[in-house]
Amino acid sequence: MNIEYKISEPKPRIFFLKFKNHYTCSMMLLRYQEYYESHNPEFRGNNFRLVDFMDWYVSWSKEEVFTYPTDWVGFNFPSSVIEELIQKGIPDFNAYDLEMEKIYQNCLKQYPDGKFYIVASSGGKVTLRHEMAHGLFYLDEDYRKEMTNLVQELKPSFKKKMFEWFAEIGYTSEVYVDECQAYLATGTPKFLKAKDKDKAFRKVFNTFFKK
Repeated sequence: MNIEYKISEPKPRIFFLKFKNHYTCSMMLLRYQEYYESHNPEFRGNNFRLVDFMDWYVSWSKEEVFTYPTDWVGFNFPSSVIEELIQKGIPDFNAYDLEMEKIYQNCLKQYPDGKFYIVASSGGKVTLRHEMAHGLFYLDEDYRKEMTNLVQELKPSFKKKMFEWFAEIGYTSEVYVDECQAYLATGTPKFLKAKDKDKAFRKVFNTFFKK
């Protein structure tokens, strides 16, 4: 299997996997992303077979085919996810998992404390900025505090609308605050009508991103 991607470190401890093919990106990152934040507790925090997730996802999405690779454009999770899955044992270990192990081991050589973050996509700058916002939220305590405060200051009606959308598209409630800051800092869907609500978020993100 030919897995084509380039790895870079746009910010300290945040590694970006840039793929040529989005299907390859999605299938390689799926297991780790869903272990980290699937809204289905059957998969979140558990090792699982890809075929079981695919069967469930088709049923949940009410589509006739598996649409995950076209539904999600970017991926992000902390290094601990890879370590935990390796320790638990992956029941259907494949070439994608082997490549993720290699990435983890190489990054670990650079950061022996094991604290780093993985972001990935085949898309452009907007997607990368969104995923970087997640990395900053996880790694930088000051960034996380400022963004969490901004989310708490949002009007309840707007925040409710965002959270309902997150639930609809498949996020677990555990990441609502993180997703809220990432979308408001880097771009929200037009139907949310976030105009003027995102200025403070963009300012904080740009400040930390340029450090």
